[in-house]
Amino acid sequence: MTSDDDWLADGQVRTYRRGQKIIEAGKPLGEWIAISGGAAFLAARAAADTRVAVAALWLGDVIGAESPLGKLAARYDVTALVDVTTIHIPLTRVNERHAPRRDAATGELYAATATRLQDQITMRLAGNGLQRLVSVLATLATALNSTPRVGAAGNSLSLPVSQACIGQLSGLSRRQTWIYLGQLAERGWNRTSRTKVTLEGLNAWLSLMREVEERGLDCIASVEQCDQTLSALAAGKGLRR
Repeated sequence: MTSDDDWLADGQVRTYRRGQKIIEAGKPLGEWIAISGGAAFLAARAAADTRVAVAALWLGDVIGAESPLGKLAARYDVTALVDVTTIHIPLTRVNERHAPRRDAATGELYAATATRLQDQITMRLAGNGLQRLVSVLATLATALNSTPRVGAAGNSLSLPVSQACIGQLSGLSRRQTWIYLGQLAERGWNRTSRTKVTLEGLNAWLSLMREVEERGLDCIASVEQCDQTLSALAAGKGLRR
């Protein structure tokens, strides 16, 4: 390849089915890997036989070598939430020569991935139980909305993850997750069943985390405040300070 702009064309495209592991924690990373379609979730090792889901990543995120997930060895398991397409390039190929445009492009991807990961980890530390759950639902809506037609119908979105996984991403027990989802469902923002959760008012969910960034966590501190904020967003009236 002779141009800084066409280095991605050298990559191998792979597809992982929903539930398939893309990367295993602790294994060497010999490839530069980026998500080009779909969404995945990261899980950290909490004990020898225990993994805890910590974040979701999606289109444009870099998950292989030299990424925020690890330089030469993976810090997390990465598992497909839905069908995921990835681009794989041997690390030796990426590092074989200095290419300013390529380096700038990869730098932007690394920074965006690190920001998404850090934002989700920070929310797990800073938010109360409801705030964590609501942020996870909004994040999953954004991640899955990057894959057209995945569980989408009108202004609703069926999340292809279990309540248990949503609870893990939120740092909540199954009972806490069930209670909060039920309270949001009473206000019409989701529908739950044993096997799936469907978000209602998708457009509001997609705007929610930007609103939180503007106004702070207080706007989702209680079920009533979540309802007010989502209702305002659904009506196109973000409540700016």
